[in-house]
Amino acid sequence: MRPPIDLLADYLRLARAAALRRQPLVQDRVLLLAGIIAAQIDLAPIAAGCREQSLAHNPRHIVARWPTMAAALGEEDFQSLVNQLSTRYGPEHVERLVEQLGLQRANERATYASDGEFAAGLLGMDWDDLQRRFGSQA
Repeated sequence: MRPPIDLLADYLRLARAAALRRQPLVQDRVLLLAGIIAAQIDLAPIAAGCREQSLAHNPRHIVARWPTMAAALGEEDFQSLVNQLSTRYGPEHVERLVEQLGLQRANERATYASDGEFAAGLLGMDWDDLQRRFGSQA
């Protein structure tokens, strides 16, 4: 089984590729799943960054109902959406898409000081800024 940070990286890479390809629905979907992974592995600032990016171009996104991804995880409405998206964008499928699009970079994680810094870089955000703005909110 792959480390969770590698799985998170795949979702963030796919979200970036979707943005570049002007596929906002795909971007929102994989950002949502990336945010959930980030919340589950104690990278709350990354989860908040994923939420923020989704809301930036879709203010009515379902995730707007809750202040954090972690808060949303306990809600039935949200879980229903997550289950649908997980079926469509499961880890194996996302890994294949990342490989097909040539988005993986060997040893990329090793160039960063922490998982948070690595994930923030993939998200196109600054880790220190995310920590200042969102702290360790769950």
